[in-house]
Amino acid sequence: MHAATIKLQLELCARVFEKNVGDVSHEESLAVSEQGGSCLNWVVGHMTRTRNLALASFNQKPPYPMQDFDAYDDRGGLEFTRETALPIDELRRRYKAMQEPLVRAIEGMPPEVLAGRPPKNMTGDPNETVGSNLVTFVFHEVTTSGKPECCGG
Repeated sequence: MHAATIKLQLELCARVFEKNVGDVSHEESLAVSEQGGSCLNWVVGHMTRTRNLALASFNQKPPYPMQDFDAYDDRGGLEFTRETALPIDELRRRYKAMQEPLVRAIEGMPPEVLAGRPPKNMTGDPNETVGSNLVTFVFHEVTTSGKPECCGG
């Protein structure tokens, strides 16, 4: 596992995110597809929340209070409503603001840290490492950063 590879993947995620989400209005971000699923606002808020958590797991002070993201937690947005949704422009700003600190933290990880045990096992794999945990984090971004059809995709 190499930090440079994970860093590149995270940079690619940020580019895809901007391409897919950069021009979506707040109102569009709240639209729900007829097929169901989460609206784009919740997806972006969830990704941003996860980045905030990732920085905390790297022993860095999260840039935003976690309670800001209560509506975007892992329970599937049970607290999410139009009223609790943060403006999509603010979510995009926060997502982007965490890019550089995340990249710096990852590229600064020596191979022995990447090979070590993570503070939290993300997959249940008994052989999970910090590096595989980071790959799971990046995979999470890749699988959630698309622009849903409900937003004119």
